[in-house]
Amino acid sequence: MKKPFNTLNDCFIRYFFTDKGGEKVLLDFINAVMISADMKTFKAVEILNPFNLKKHYKDKETIVDVKCITKNGTVVIIEVQLSGNSRFPERILYYWSLNYSKLLKKGEQYDALTPVISINLLNFNLNKKNSNVHSCYMIYDTKNKNLLTDHLQIHMIELKKFKFKDNNLKKDLNYWLGFFTTKNMEAYMSEIVKEKPIMEEAHKRYNNFIRSRLMMTEYEKKELYQYDKQISLEDKRREGIKEGMKKGIEKGKLEGIKEGKLEGERDKSISIAKTLKQMNMDDDSISKATGLSIEEIRKLHPDGKKL
Repeated sequence: MKKPFNTLNDCFIRYFFTDKGGEKVLLDFINAVMISADMKTFKAVEILNPFNLKKHYKDKETIVDVKCITKNGTVVIIEVQLSGNSRFPERILYYWSLNYSKLLKKGEQYDALTPVISINLLNFNLNKKNSNVHSCYMIYDTKNKNLLTDHLQIHMIELKKFKFKDNNLKKDLNYWLGFFTTKNMEAYMSEIVKEKPIMEEAHKRYNNFIRSRLMMTEYEKKELYQYDKQISLEDKRREGIKEGMKKGIEKGKLEGIKEGKLEGERDKSISIAKTLKQMNMDDDSISKATGLSIEEIRKLHPDGKKL
């Protein structure tokens, strides 16, 4: 059975959003995210890092980076992350800060700074405490919820939680996330194009990509690279479990030997104490000779039996 096309493949994403003519679908996707978070939408975007297949081929990063700027100077960065961990939010914040700091040139005042919006498509569950597909983070006062600045805006979209038309998302973002998660593109598009015309352009760009032998070759290389990375991580995880079990067994053996030695030494001390007790030696002397406490010695009968 043929494996479904992976629309989260970074080669496809970069082509889809940033190759010539990609501004339309890019703007619509960004606005869908903004509408979902009850934010203002944009009228136009300019792509800052156009798709370059030769450059992309040399790029071994698995994180997608699409960057554009709106008419009012707001910078929008889009990333796709296939896997992550509990420290992923710090990584996103760090990447946001790099893009924000680059806005200010030497000699410029702080009023030259503009908002930077980070949109993250995650193919894993980041926040397991709730079922929200889309979360938006900004800087607020913890007491009265007043917004400090609108310059920081981070959107997390957790695709593993997404179920088409079975969520609280607004219509436009629902369509886009359906595009990024569908297992049958043709069937999905035949239904959605009627409801959302921009999807006809999205379908066209998708078809252009899969019909290009050169781009599909790079797509397959990225898929294989990601698969190999996943296998490598799984092997390391299994090796870690195996090593942990080995160390646990060794530790258990050492503790058992140590405990056995201590028990043996104690039995030997009790045996000596019994003999000295039969010889009518006083308890203080027996304690000094064996290391047993006075209380333990007093529990022994004169005939050597324990009470």
